[in-house]
Amino acid sequence: MIDQKDNTSRFKSFHRKYRPEIKFVLIFSILLGVSFKLVYNKTVADSVILPITIAETYVASLVLNSPILKHPNRQKGNVLIGTKGNPFRMEVRNNCNGVYESIVFLAAFIAIQIPWRRKIGWVAIGFLLFHMVNEMRLISLFIIGSGYSHETFVFFHETFWQYALVIVTLGIFLFCAHQVSKHQVIDANKLEEST
Repeated sequence: MIDQKDNTSRFKSFHRKYRPEIKFVLIFSILLGVSFKLVYNKTVADSVILPITIAETYVASLVLNSPILKHPNRQKGNVLIGTKGNPFRMEVRNNCNGVYESIVFLAAFIAIQIPWRRKIGWVAIGFLLFHMVNEMRLISLFIIGSGYSHETFVFFHETFWQYALVIVTLGIFLFCAHQVSKHQVIDANKLEEST
């Protein structure tokens, strides 16, 4: 029979050994739960999420209309409409605006046990990189939808970009977190050398 004291000491030992990891998972999970609940709130969706979606659509429209890409379109709210003989229309919805992936990225960075002064710059860089990738997603989907079959568009929309965004979000987070922790290790080594 296992003694109750033995179980308690194992739990305390496990908690002591993995305290930062446990704290990270708890903070990350709570932030995700609260954030996703907020995103589904109608007031937040109308006053925060929709304007973000319209802004992402606007940027995609500008880039598509540029002399480099030459994919004429007009933007109407969160919809891109092909012009000059292009009948393709693409609505940018809530799950295509990068908000969910941004929430995951930011929640992970908030949960890391590193002072904000060390991580705020990398949070900003990672956030910017991620939204640039999301703009590439919207632009490529409009180009694919304009010039290729519906099946090709569906594959890129529902499969390729879904997995790519998860991998890119994770990659950006790991890169930025590594940069933050690398500087922390360097500073800790300097502190040890000075004592």
